[in-house]
Amino acid sequence: MNDKKTIFDPIRKVDVLAYPEEIVRQNLILEMVNNLSFPKEYICVEKNLKELPFLKEIKNLPKRRTYIICFFKKKDFLYPLLLIECKKDSISKKAIEQAIGYNHFIKAYFFCLAAKDKIQTFWYNKKEQKYKNVNFLPAYEQLIHAVQNRN
Repeated sequence: MNDKKTIFDPIRKVDVLAYPEEIVRQNLILEMVNNLSFPKEYICVEKNLKELPFLKEIKNLPKRRTYIICFFKKKDFLYPLLLIECKKDSISKKAIEQAIGYNHFIKAYFFCLAAKDKIQTFWYNKKEQKYKNVNFLPAYEQLIHAVQNRN
């Protein structure tokens, strides 16, 4: 008999072990879908970089797995909009650097770090040549709007 607690993943449609980072991820997914209007069909969970079709042409991809990637559709193609990394405790400088490293390959317009009690959404400001951030996750349409109105 298995006494380990599980939590339902509505994207993969399976029960997964309720590790602390997994609880952060599943709570965030519910918030994204139920309150921030992220379409379930544009959310990808727990994928190795090598499994992502838009990266298949890149040689020597590192062996890394993403927590969540959200896409948006433009002219019948899906583009990475948001990369999310989940942490069980806190968001450290090392975690931010890790997400920047993942996003080097994913090339999402935004990346986000989520912990139990904190969330930060980042984007690169080309004019200032540095990363900017806000302490919340914007709604899906807000992110799409920001991409469409970029200079």
